[in-house]
Amino acid sequence: MGKLLEFLVNKKNKVFLVTCLYVHVTSLLFYAYYDAPYLAITNAISSMMYVILLITDKAGSDRNIMIAFIEIIFFSVTCEMLTVGTYGFIFYPLGMVAVIFHLVSTTKAKRALLQLLAIIGTFVIYGVNITGFIPIKSIANDLSEFQAFIVASNLVVTVSTMVYVSFLYMAEQEKNKALLEYNINHDQLTGLYNRRFFYTAIETIRKSTRLFSLAMVDLDNFKRINDTYGHECGDEVLKALSEIFTESLDENDIAVRWGGEEFILFMPGIDEKEAGGRLEHMLEKIRVCEVKFEDKTVTFTATIGLASCDDPLKYEQVINEADQNLYYGKNNGKNRIVTHIPK
Repeated sequence: MGKLLEFLVNKKNKVFLVTCLYVHVTSLLFYAYYDAPYLAITNAISSMMYVILLITDKAGSDRNIMIAFIEIIFFSVTCEMLTVGTYGFIFYPLGMVAVIFHLVSTTKAKRALLQLLAIIGTFVIYGVNITGFIPIKSIANDLSEFQAFIVASNLVVTVSTMVYVSFLYMAEQEKNKALLEYNINHDQLTGLYNRRFFYTAIETIRKSTRLFSLAMVDLDNFKRINDTYGHECGDEVLKALSEIFTESLDENDIAVRWGGEEFILFMPGIDEKEAGGRLEHMLEKIRVCEVKFEDKTVTFTATIGLASCDDPLKYEQVINEADQNLYYGKNNGKNRIVTHIPK
């Protein structure tokens, strides 16, 4: 269901065009079978038009949807004039007034113009219905035998389209909400959590656990990597390091980009010894990691300051201790884990 929803949202324009084509093809067959040649020809022309629109449709472009919108208005007016009586073609332009808001993301002026066109089409059809004036009466078809069926079919198609578009709107709202929440809580470059999420998570975690370990990680000689290979290469190194974090940590652990090339790894429920073993294994992965950038291979190392505590209320104190351990490691060889500063 999730994949279907994603498909319907991402391919909404193409789904709309395919639906229109299906309606026209089935209408063509119906009118051809019941000897309404001009209505059949109208649907045949529209069907060929939608085939072209589908072939030329481009992702992110509203052009073909706007053309389809105009076609629907003229098709509705034409069909109403090709029938003797009221057959519910007025539902289409009425429905399009609402549909255009979601399917077309063009300028407000163009959208307003399209809606005005739909309103005009609606009143033209309404005028034909109440006056009985049919300018092409000589070729109009009397389908009164099928009037109830045609009206119901046109109503069902219109309502179904409006329900579908409303569903898409709600789905996209949920998708945008999830994306917004993701962007609020994650670093855009690495995909790791950011400081905001860390402080929020700490407040939640400390209610359920006491013991925790926290590591401050800093890339060694990162400025030299940027100066030598460029900032794009530096970004790739940060991404590679972040992937190692993700692969190495447990599902309850939290990896945070603290700032620049500095990271925090928060590991609830484990002591310093267990955390140290996990981090040593991770450091080995970092040492053998190679980043391919253009025609170059870049290697890197990291220094880690580790601290543990059994009181979540003291997390800021633990951050400071881990930071001091990191600072000591950076000034005493780098590429290592420091848990205590020798006295």
